[in-house]
Amino acid sequence: MFRHRLPLLVAVLLAPHIARSAGALEGFYGVERPPSADFSSAVSGLSAPDLFKTSLQMYGGDVLFNLGGLELGAIIDTTFGDHTASQTAIGALGGLSFGTGLTLDLLAEAGGHRYGDFVSNPQIITASSTEEWLFYVGLRPGIRFKVVGPMFAGLWGFARWDVNSQKVPVTVGSAASAGSYKLGGTTIGATLRLGFEL
Repeated sequence: MFRHRLPLLVAVLLAPHIARSAGALEGFYGVERPPSADFSSAVSGLSAPDLFKTSLQMYGGDVLFNLGGLELGAIIDTTFGDHTASQTAIGALGGLSFGTGLTLDLLAEAGGHRYGDFVSNPQIITASSTEEWLFYVGLRPGIRFKVVGPMFAGLWGFARWDVNSQKVPVTVGSAASAGSYKLGGTTIGATLRLGFEL
């Protein structure tokens, strides 16, 4: 009984602090280097299409609440690029914040991400799945400074590690054969950030 009421108790205890907290809403844009993908095919000798040859552009947003130096929040972002599969991530943020005019954010994050359809180049892949989600944990250090009024700008750096891996079935157009990509690994990136305090 107590276990079922624990989340409600935590919410009640945190609600007054969140109401009095300093919040921030921001957007960001930058680059991400996704993890490598291991390709396997039912046809021997079939070469692996390199779907992650270059870094991807990414954009997203987050909301942060500062509870006297303790920072909590949520984040969502997605990637895009030529002849590649996108990634969409949703996660929770938590950590410490230092400073006022110039602020250092040292956050951890945890959440899930999935890959978009690999069918971005029908000459290579003609069918794939978008149902596989991977759980990740990560670190997100950042710095921001006030620009004018409530507005601020800064930088994020981040690293994410997938806790699990998934095999995504694909159909390779060049040979009309079945194959799969084993997804999972380490993702790193950096973004510019722009937002305002609530």
